[in-house]
Amino acid sequence: MKNQNCSAYSLKEEIISSIIHGIGIFLSIAILSVLVTLSAVFGNVYSIVSTAIFGFSMLLMYSASTLYHAIPFERAKKIFKKFDHIAIYYLIAGTYTPFLLVVIRGTLGWTLFGIIWGLAIIGTILKICLPSNGKKLWSIGLYLIMGWLVVVASNTLFSIMPKIAIVFLILGGAFYTIGVIFYIWKSKKYTHAIWHGFVLTGTIMHFFAILFSCVFVG
Repeated sequence: MKNQNCSAYSLKEEIISSIIHGIGIFLSIAILSVLVTLSAVFGNVYSIVSTAIFGFSMLLMYSASTLYHAIPFERAKKIFKKFDHIAIYYLIAGTYTPFLLVVIRGTLGWTLFGIIWGLAIIGTILKICLPSNGKKLWSIGLYLIMGWLVVVASNTLFSIMPKIAIVFLILGGAFYTIGVIFYIWKSKKYTHAIWHGFVLTGTIMHFFAILFSCVFVG
């Protein structure tokens, strides 16, 4: 296996990205433990299962991203790059799950649950089957469509959720969306690492949104 860095990013940027999302791994484990434990005490089976899905989707995405940016070997890096991009779909779907199954529930909640996980599966298939060239724009588009699908149920969601949870939910979406600007912006150094900082911050915001709206429901 070649010891060649095939990344489009500098070594310093790769190190920074690895550190940021490495922190995300430890936060994922902590968040998973906190949410599931509190849900077991104060919630119900839906809050336990859905927060576990969110926690594991976090762990999956941050592990994949950290390995992609940390590994210098060309062949392994290409594999983990694809794994990293696929894992984003599952973090989005995993983030939706507590809101759909605990807050919205009913026909609307389960319908959106099927749609969001269906889109994650479709994104996975396209990432695997389509050639690498030209995939970035549709990938970003699908990420954003999935991320903002919540507007379909915004009236229902916002009428039930506590105001503090709504604030954290909107902040999380804003951090992810603004971060996309840095993801696309390749002409400046460290923009990709900045993107990772926005992603981690967005995830933390959504953790608090889930904590305040999906856990204490027993």
